[in-house]
Amino acid sequence: MTSPLIAHLLPNYNPFPPIYPAGTELRVEQVSLRQSRYRSLVVCGGFKGEKTAEQIGSMRIRRIRFSPLYRRLFQKITRLDPLPYAYRMWKIVREEGASVLHIHNEPKLLVGLAPYLRKNPLPVVVHIANHKPIPTDAIPLVTRWVACSRFMADWLKDSCKVPADRIEVIYTGTDVSGRAPYWQVPAAERRQLRQRFGVDDDNALVFVFGGRLVKEKGVAEMLDAFALVRKRLGQPVRLLIAGNVRESTDSSNEKARYGQAMIERISSAADVNWVGSLKPSDMHNFLLTGDAFLLPSLWDDPFPTVMLEAAAAGLPIVAGARGGITEFLQDCPGQRFIDPAKPEEMAEAMLELAASPALRTAAGSWLRGIIEARFDWQRVTADFEAMYDRILTRQSISGTPSTS
Repeated sequence: MTSPLIAHLLPNYNPFPPIYPAGTELRVEQVSLRQSRYRSLVVCGGFKGEKTAEQIGSMRIRRIRFSPLYRRLFQKITRLDPLPYAYRMWKIVREEGASVLHIHNEPKLLVGLAPYLRKNPLPVVVHIANHKPIPTDAIPLVTRWVACSRFMADWLKDSCKVPADRIEVIYTGTDVSGRAPYWQVPAAERRQLRQRFGVDDDNALVFVFGGRLVKEKGVAEMLDAFALVRKRLGQPVRLLIAGNVRESTDSSNEKARYGQAMIERISSAADVNWVGSLKPSDMHNFLLTGDAFLLPSLWDDPFPTVMLEAAAAGLPIVAGARGGITEFLQDCPGQRFIDPAKPEEMAEAMLELAASPALRTAAGSWLRGIIEARFDWQRVTADFEAMYDRILTRQSISGTPSTS
């Protein structure tokens, strides 16, 4: 008997599989490759050089591509869009015979699919990892809501009026298989990694940051804090920054302007290196160069994937009490949460870690341990499959998609 097909539905603005760190696309890829009791179909946008259909291991990919002429005529000039993304997506999932639709972090897809779901109901899972408007009239179409943290589950319940009994929390994960914490990496290998990313001094204390260079990530405040640390610390110190910058020639694009301003600041700052945007496969090696990780998010970050990746490398984390961050870090030895909007507080936390190798070791060991115990991709996959089990079991009993 053929196992049921789960259609993982992605918005069309990022390549898949991910070519740079992107939490949603990474989660879909890692879970899809590990699903064993269900078949996996990923429906996503198509970019230049990508195949329309592709099989990677157990994961089938169907990509939706719009020609430049179609985009120009129907999506930019007239905005008529006679065959929109959601319509094409629906055709694919019906053609492939999907048993469950799993929409990832884009409620707009739910809006686009709503007319088809009302005529031909299917079980629908909507995965929420960001604060995006939820269409009230589409809420009854959703079988289960998955929140990436308790913080986001509360937001769904309190702000979006989603019934609490239809929400469950499934934390995301990271890969620990074959990825050692920094203390298990031979000294010569770690030295080479540091040199690769621009650190030539073996005695330098290295802080690392990974994330988009946007205002809400607190990049400017982090640079201010590092400048204070550099002045006060009695040993060599470096800051390595990995992340992508929004590219745009539009002078009104705030994210692009901010990113470019940060690149200019970094280029003129002492002992600070921007290493660019890294492939997901490079991220662990980058983190292994560090002695501590900086997570200065100014916004209520729901549950950043890079936080788990830093923990997997065994790095203590300097962070603010924002969003779902505290859910992961609150029990870490010596953890204190700072106000990331105050560079002075961030600098004090950085100096505290710099002064105590024992504190760095205790925190890093605890973080690596909790990653191994609770945040591996295998656990995430098992949680997904258990949810699909419940959905399809209830559907087989009732004969209609369950909303409980």
